[in-house]
This record gives sequence, structure tokens and C-alpha cells, in this order.
Amino acid sequence: MSELLPISLVAEWVYCRRGAWLAHAAGAFQANEFTVDGELLHARVHSGGGGWERGRRQWRRVPVGSRRLGVVGYADLVEEGERGLVVVEYKRGPVREREGDRVQVALQALCLAEMTGRPVPEARIYYAGSRRRVVVPITADLEAKARAAVQGLREDLADPRPPSGRPGPRCAGCSHQGACLVAADGALRGFRWREWVE
Repeated sequence: MSELLPISLVAEWVYCRRGAWLAHAAGAFQANEFTVDGELLHARVHSGGGGWERGRRQWRRVPVGSRRLGVVGYADLVEEGERGLVVVEYKRGPVREREGDRVQVALQALCLAEMTGRPVPEARIYYAGSRRRVVVPITADLEAKARAAVQGLREDLADPRPPSGRPGPRCAGCSHQGACLVAADGALRGFRWREWVE
């Protein structure tokens, strides 16, 4: 089996293939206000401990992984639901529809089901900016997308060159801006590699 990939990196790949390659293969990640805010949110969630809430058993910062899928990570929160276990992922900002978020909870659910032998029929994403949970059914279609994303990330990481990209709204606030260069229309105009490396 090849290396185990972080589930969060697979989610990032769904959002931006180039950003995921830069983060993993080139080590280009740099913290910014958005990543720090996300880390602080997760620190609060993970420090809450486990126990019971609203009559349901809960576990926080649950390590999940699957050698079969080739991924590892953490579920922010796992709850006992009426039909099985439920994964809850915490995200900063308002409710938004991001396929990467859905793939992330699907992979967490697949890992948890494999590890425990218990069904994980749905997940929830809690958006702190809206203070709202969004239900994500773990369907066969979503599972297939999650598996395909893992394979796609592996293929991209096997290439010594980053995937191509185009500048867009998702580039605003990205922690990879200093290394990405998609805004230069593929040209390296005025970019000084030695200064960037040093």
C-alpha cells in the first residue's frame, strides 16, 4: 500500500487540485487569518471531551483511517444516532455548498464504518458562522466521488509538476498564493525563484 493520505488533503484536492499538490508535494502551506481561525475553532471543539449530550453518546477528535482506502484523519465529533454513528465536521464561516466538505465527511464515515463495523448512514457539517448543522446523507454516489478523489490526488502527487490552474474567486484568501502563480497566466513574469526559496 502506498502512503496514507490525510483526509483533509483529499478535501482540499476536490476544492483545488493545484493547492493540494502545493501543500503536500512542495510544502507550500503558510498560515493565514482563515487557517488560524479554523485551527482555533477545532481546538475549541476538540477540548470539549466526550460524554453525553441531548441523550446521545459523543466522542471528540476521533482518529479514523483505512488502509483499504489509503487515508487517515480525525473526525471532529462522532455521535450515536438512531440509525448508527454520525460524523460531525466543524467548518468556519457561513453555510456553503462545497463538494470538498462532503467528500471529507464521506471519507470519515467510510473509515469509521470500516473500523467499528457499525453503519454510518449520514454525516453533519456544522458551519460556525451560521451556527447551523447541514445533514449530508452518505450515499453510494458520494462514496464513489470520495474514492475517486483519493485516486485523483494520488495521481496528481505522482507527477513532479503541479496541476494547471486558473485564477478565480477561490484564490482570495488562499494560503498558497505566494507559490501558486496561476494569477500570472502561466508565465513566470518577474518571479525570482532564488528569493522565494531562500
